[in-house]
Amino acid sequence: MATKAYHRFIQRIEYYGADLELCDLLVRRFFAVPNSQATLAEALDSANDRHPYLGRRVNAQRSRLICGNHLKHTLHVAFIKDLFEDFSAFLAETMTKAALRGIDPGRFVGDVRLDIHASEILAAGNWDAAVRLVSDAIFRKLENERNSRDLIRKASVRLGLQIDQAALDAAMPYLDARHILVHRDGVTDEQYRHDYPQIGLGGMKLVVDYPFVSEAKRTVTALALDIDDKIVAADLVRRQDLSGQR
Repeated sequence: MATKAYHRFIQRIEYYGADLELCDLLVRRFFAVPNSQATLAEALDSANDRHPYLGRRVNAQRSRLICGNHLKHTLHVAFIKDLFEDFSAFLAETMTKAALRGIDPGRFVGDVRLDIHASEILAAGNWDAAVRLVSDAIFRKLENERNSRDLIRKASVRLGLQIDQAALDAAMPYLDARHILVHRDGVTDEQYRHDYPQIGLGGMKLVVDYPFVSEAKRTVTALALDIDDKIVAADLVRRQDLSGQR
């Protein structure tokens, strides 16, 4: 038995997986195109004015390698960024659904101070929407700390869960990679290198290749599954919020 929040998370991961596999197949075929005096656009049965960037590159192996590898890298980086966003969305929705099921209000709110106007509560329209309003505000406060491990830890405390430490440790290099990619263009800082010496680098940069994204998918999915299993086991989800399938 799984929650709908987890099921949505897994569906999005599967879509990304299909994107990466399709990209890999297309780029492999692109690399295999025979060299010619044509442009890349022409070699791919297009016109230079329709695809001007490819229209400025000659159809040589080096050009194909540069363009194809750049495409794969771009998709790999996008996967890591989206994986973080989707995991955060899963965690936020999990908190909201647990609050709707009924949870200790004191523990759930903790030391977070919220600034919600009465007009916002009235505009919510119903109890479920009001609970979501409060839960989302709490989650945003936790997110503002800019520390993924603390975000997960504090969310688990509010839910009364003991997250598997090994699963959390395995996923953290990939969740923290999102910050490195967004704010440092993949160049790691001293803190990241100290915390995750097991992550291979190219100089100081993250090597965001297929093995990297595969391990990111495996470890972050395992962490989401651990959270979801414990939410269900603790009866912190309403029946209508269960998907009925893993």
